Formats: sequence, structure tokens, C-alpha cells
Amino acid sequence: EKHPIFSFLGSLAENQISNKGAKALARSLLVNRSLMVLDLRSNSIGPTGAKALGDALKKNQILLSLK
Repeated sequence: EKHPIFSFLGSLAENQISNKGAKALARSLLVNRSLMVLDLRSNSIGPTGAKALGDALKKNQILLSLK
């Protein structure tokens, strides 16, 4: 019997992630096959970075929690 593997990326909260970093994360989310939890609280992500993440999440079916 196969058991699901739950992947957790240590918190990226308070890491001064900008729009550029958010866009890079968004590209990663498009090919994500294991990351289920992502914490991006208290960063410097603006509207364009947020839009990139939102667009990626529309296609990502693995991530279960984004803070």
C-alpha cells in the first residue's frame, strides 16, 4: 500500500521576499508535485507578485495551505 508523502517547506515568513521572489515561487508552484504547505507571511510581496502566485495556484493541485 502506498502512503502519501507530505512535504513541508520551512517557513519563508519574514524573509523580505519581493515581487521578483514571489514570481520565482509562482514558477515553481506550476511544476510542484510535492509541496503541500507554504508560509509567506510578513514579506514584501506586492500586487504583481500576489497576482503571479494567484495565477499559479489556479493550476497547482498539490498545495493545501498558503499563509
